[in-house]
Amino acid sequence: MDEAIKFLFTPIKVNSMELSNRIAMPSMHLNFTKNGEVTDRFIAFYRERAKGGVGLIVVGGCAVNTTAGGDMLIGIYDDRFLSGLKRLTETLHRAGDTRIAAQLYHAGRYAMSAFIGTKPVAPSPVASRLTGEVPHELTVEEITRIEDDFAEAAARAKKAGFDAVELLFSAGYLVSQFLSPLTNRRTDQYGGSLENRARFGVEVIRKVREAVGGRFPVIIRQGGSDFVKGSNDSATILEAVKLFAEAGVDMINVTGGWHETRVPQIAGAVPHAAFAYLAYGIKKVTGKPTIISNRIPTPHLAGALIRDGWGDLVNMGRPLIADPYLPQKAREGQPIRPCIACNQMCFDAVFTGKPVSCTVNPFASRELEFGSEELSKAKDRLKVVIVGGGAAGMSAAITLAERGHHVVVYEKDAVGGKLQAAAAPYDKRDFLRLKEYYTRMAERLGVEIIGREATVDAIKKEEPDRVVVATGSKPVVPPIDIESEPLFAEDVLLGRVAVGDSVVIVGGGAVGVDVALYLLERSTINGEQTKFLLKWDAEGVERIRHLAVEGFKDITIVEMLPDIGKDIGKTTRWIALKELKDAGVRMLTNTKVIAIRQGCVVVETPSGKAELQADTIILAAGYRSENALADKLKDVFGGAVYVIGDAERVGKLPDAIRAGFELGLRL
Repeated sequence: MDEAIKFLFTPIKVNSMELSNRIAMPSMHLNFTKNGEVTDRFIAFYRERAKGGVGLIVVGGCAVNTTAGGDMLIGIYDDRFLSGLKRLTETLHRAGDTRIAAQLYHAGRYAMSAFIGTKPVAPSPVASRLTGEVPHELTVEEITRIEDDFAEAAARAKKAGFDAVELLFSAGYLVSQFLSPLTNRRTDQYGGSLENRARFGVEVIRKVREAVGGRFPVIIRQGGSDFVKGSNDSATILEAVKLFAEAGVDMINVTGGWHETRVPQIAGAVPHAAFAYLAYGIKKVTGKPTIISNRIPTPHLAGALIRDGWGDLVNMGRPLIADPYLPQKAREGQPIRPCIACNQMCFDAVFTGKPVSCTVNPFASRELEFGSEELSKAKDRLKVVIVGGGAAGMSAAITLAERGHHVVVYEKDAVGGKLQAAAAPYDKRDFLRLKEYYTRMAERLGVEIIGREATVDAIKKEEPDRVVVATGSKPVVPPIDIESEPLFAEDVLLGRVAVGDSVVIVGGGAVGVDVALYLLERSTINGEQTKFLLKWDAEGVERIRHLAVEGFKDITIVEMLPDIGKDIGKTTRWIALKELKDAGVRMLTNTKVIAIRQGCVVVETPSGKAELQADTIILAAGYRSENALADKLKDVFGGAVYVIGDAERVGKLPDAIRAGFELGLRL
């Protein structure tokens, strides 16, 4: 076992609750519940994580009353929910040595009237930046009633068999709204000074403590800084959290800022463990154990954070969606299916009202359908040749091998296909971990990788029972006048070509944006260089910021549609666009490329024709399926040939992975 990882598997006691290890799975909205009731799907999802060995699971949000957020949340405000909650806790306790906490939730002004059937409530009538709605200002009597709702919900959680409760004090929800001068304009005992603004949170803690008794663990989920202009910074939070700790809290689960912050919180743009300092600061001033949160993707990093004293536990939310057996595999040194911080099927799903799933894990949210990640063995062992070792091909290869088939993969370049290029921008560097996972799993399962181009004759010699064509896609060359040959996005992202200082990127979708971000990164100073310059006071802060953000390349993106990055997910698109804007990248929309000539791109804009001068012109106009080999193979092998992934239809990474997985189950 990795030396750092050992620190994850030391037990810890929180009040009367013993945790077998330091890995926690934070509360996350899954969109699995109906009418507030715990569902079979919800239980099956968490049962897999409990089986995988996580020390603490926090489920929620659990609505403390009918104004808390709506029926898509877990209900804990009425005894009618007890049977479902008990079924959840009993199932998870049987599944493994995992402790379960219920997160008690009230959204305040983040709630939507369409979901709760009335106006949302808040300390003051300040419109929500997320919903646009102006909330009802709570009276003192209503405040007292909500505090009692928290206490009654906590008692109900204890009765349902939960091992602890967590009170949601973060992310811009109700307690945060009381604490923040931005949303709390009150002039009574709940507004004004920090002590007054913290009063609601303090009273909630005290009432909850009284309801559950002295030995039952009470946790708060606390933002270490709001990261919102005009709201609380980390220094103010430290003063507030002292009051919360004195009120009777046993542990503090420390996260980052509000949902409306313009500082990225969990996207790939966030450095690993960027907010660990917040957990350390709160641990130091309160003396309470803390949980470190956000962008901690690997057990090695998690263990190192514990070892080095940044906190006492580590939240691994999306990593446990990606691989529910992460703790067990970390103990045993097995390959772990990595979270790649793409947000595509988890965070993006939540914000569009869809159930959470996972790009890299086709099992996630389908536990009822498959039962377990231990796949049933195939009745007949087949020899399967797969042409192409990209995401679709490797997903199929691993699934087939796990089911006992003999798998041979032909890959002329490198395992992972487009993952290498996809991982080139800084915010997608974790994509490389998926490539590494496929390589390790292939070795572990005995998948034979042949490093040359597949031909019909070569495949005939293999005498396969089935052939899978996963040859991916090729760049599209638009039907325009091209006099001077441009570069392709993939060649740039793979570092195969030199790029001049003046650049025009043709195509403003996700790939074009990635190219621009990649070029910016390579024309700005990196984190290590920035730290050095700051440490030695080598330049002024503004000069260092300029060197770190703006870069020296003159970049223009040309897009014929009205929007740049329209195919990027909701929760990450704004980050990419802000980076481009801050760096001074020109983004021309509703602009059609007519011709590419030596040193310039001719475009048709809403104002007429124009010429864009450039040292380098890069095509990022999309992809088309590459499946010419499929027809030749079908002539030989007939119906035993299957075409998957981009070779069948150009899509996104989760489409390719799922296609390979589902084919692997069918054969």
